[in-house]
Amino acid sequence: MAQRIKNNPLAPTEIEAFDEFLSELHGSIQSFEALDGLFCALICAPQLVPLGQYFKVIMAQTDTFKTEKQSREVMEWMMRHWNTIADELQSTVKTDNIYVPPLIMDEEGVTAGNEWAAGFMLGVSLSDDGSWSNLMDDETLSQLVVPMMMLAHEHHPDPEMRPPPIDADAREELLESMFEGLANLYAYFQKRRGEDIKGERKA
Repeated sequence: MAQRIKNNPLAPTEIEAFDEFLSELHGSIQSFEALDGLFCALICAPQLVPLGQYFKVIMAQTDTFKTEKQSREVMEWMMRHWNTIADELQSTVKTDNIYVPPLIMDEEGVTAGNEWAAGFMLGVSLSDDGSWSNLMDDETLSQLVVPMMMLAHEHHPDPEMRPPPIDADAREELLESMFEGLANLYAYFQKRRGEDIKGERKA
């Protein structure tokens, strides 16, 4: 991505506009929540996935942008949010803070977390250096990804792929475990991430 912009998180109005833009796409990422999940997985991974690879996944088509201004605006939003997540996750290593993703709340005040988890698991699938596969093969470390897998598959078309029904209390516990797991995954992979520990994208 372009030159890093520090300490410039997206404003609520920008997040709303970005979410609306994503909702009109025809790919696997159709909300700001899902994009956040995708970016979290990509930033956690020790080997950076090329921008072109995940950009195609997000946009899903070649005629995405209506104007050049919109193209510049969306690319800036992506860069700024990527850097915000990278900074937040890095702070979880240095402090007791936990990064809480921007999850969607429905009309009844329920935060499901399905889209974030699906975006995260999509990000895992884009990494091809074997790091995630090795983690999944570890009986202890693989537990960090279980909440993401359960929420990502909660409404899977194949009933056999779905987890047992998740009630309100179980969902709250899953979300808390998911946030803690994200921080632990980032810390685990940091040792394998090389010099660019924040996952910054540079021109």
